[in-house]
Amino acid sequence: MTTLVLLVLALVLASGLTSMSEAALFSVPISKVYLARNENRSGGGRLAAIKENMQRPISALVILNNLINILGSVMVGYKAAEVLGDAYKGAFAGSLTFLIIVFSEIIPKTVGERYSLGISLGAAIPLTLITWILWPAILVIEQIARPFSGKASKDVTSEEEIRMMADMGNKAGLISGDESRLISNAFRLNDVTAREIMSHRLDLASLENDTPLEEINPSELDMTHSRFVVTRAGDLDDIAGIIYLRDLLLALAGDRTGLKVGDLKKPAHMVHDSTPAHQLLHQFQVKRQHLFVVLDEYGGTSGVVSLEDVLEELVGEIIDETDPDEEESPNVQRDGTLPQDGQAEA
Repeated sequence: MTTLVLLVLALVLASGLTSMSEAALFSVPISKVYLARNENRSGGGRLAAIKENMQRPISALVILNNLINILGSVMVGYKAAEVLGDAYKGAFAGSLTFLIIVFSEIIPKTVGERYSLGISLGAAIPLTLITWILWPAILVIEQIARPFSGKASKDVTSEEEIRMMADMGNKAGLISGDESRLISNAFRLNDVTAREIMSHRLDLASLENDTPLEEINPSELDMTHSRFVVTRAGDLDDIAGIIYLRDLLLALAGDRTGLKVGDLKKPAHMVHDSTPAHQLLHQFQVKRQHLFVVLDEYGGTSGVVSLEDVLEELVGEIIDETDPDEEESPNVQRDGTLPQDGQAEA
């Protein structure tokens, strides 16, 4: 009887371990696997290799699990017949089936899914050895199954899936709402163009290239702009460069009135109005400038786009101390009219 009990326990345990390992390998996210590998956790490198090509390791687990269940059940059955006799064969078979379903399938797979990373790391090296031992059987099965298998597709995570994971992480309290929005907005950068975020040419602050500094009145300058476009003969389609308000004010304060606006200008970098925002961000880094002139399809000036315009696509509107105060009186509606009786907000 002791031998029979030990055989049953061994069968249930061995089958449960293979089921748990299989469930863990399917459940563990590849991102966590790569993180474990980068942190040099034991089994991380081997687990990453398994996740990148799971067909043969999973085949090895399936073969092993079936060998355990079939051969183990045969051995246990013979021993049960010897110990219990024919009278209890049906009851024993039913009990063994119940044990295998509950303790070799349901519970192990639930545990494997819940603790997928730790179990996968622990199973990675033994599974590599098992795959090597069962290599001949795996090759035979692959040849038999080849006509029925289609072309394997790589498990690649899309933008939508990453956004969904960020949203789920926010709802689960793993990441903040700001982090979730930042991730989502980052993917929008390649969908937003310079045309959509630029300041239109009608709103540009400009100075004429040949204007002497002595003719400029600092009090008439629009101090909400830190940079001005410099035009030739006042033509917005003929941009000569960019002038910094700081350089202009320093020159005026230093009484350098013999200079012209064009003497203080910096080169203007031109971009097409269809340029995606993520490319603009890269060009801002490379050119080390904060303002680009945006050209339309005919080469004319559409407007200007700034580094702040791109950053606002990531983090939302940025209001600094030079921006006009847009706060409205609580008694004035958005259209500028006074509320009618009974319409005033509480």
